[in-house]
Amino acid sequence: MNAPDLPLAEWIVLALVAERPSHGFAISTLTAEGADIGEFWYVSRPMVYRSLTRLVERGLITAVGAEEGNRGPQRMIYAATQSAEATVGTWLDEPVSELFDVRAELTCKLLLIQRRDASPARLVERQRLVLDEIEESLRAKEHAAGDHIARASYALRQEHVRAARGFLDAVDVESPRPAVKG
Repeated sequence: MNAPDLPLAEWIVLALVAERPSHGFAISTLTAEGADIGEFWYVSRPMVYRSLTRLVERGLITAVGAEEGNRGPQRMIYAATQSAEATVGTWLDEPVSELFDVRAELTCKLLLIQRRDASPARLVERQRLVLDEIEESLRAKEHAAGDHIARASYALRQEHVRAARGFLDAVDVESPRPAVKG
């Protein structure tokens, strides 16, 4: 299965369902503002349910049962397909290619890897290589820039690369933390 082109919110929902079968309400508690994932990338409850619908339509998850809610209707339980589980694993292992994706996508991948009680070492190492390439490209563009505004812009982006490296340095790659299950 080729990696689907999903927005970050749908990747997050898919990764959480791939951890274990779940319902939309449980996922939305993890992606709410200030929650486990939501602290870094907020996914509203309506977006969680919309994502679940889209993931079912794409054949990445399937309904496997229902659970009685404390209040309100039954909650539909979803599970990831086998191929979707493998796709999530591949996505979690891929570094981000754009510098502006470090804050949201890379951070979420690291959190999701931690929830799986796995080491982020491989992703961190691969991300360092991508950052090296980005920095080299920015350095070349800075030197070739014809005006001071363009040079300053490339220099600023290089500072962002250094900040991203500092972030990776702060990630504990030696031993994963215990999974935080919600």
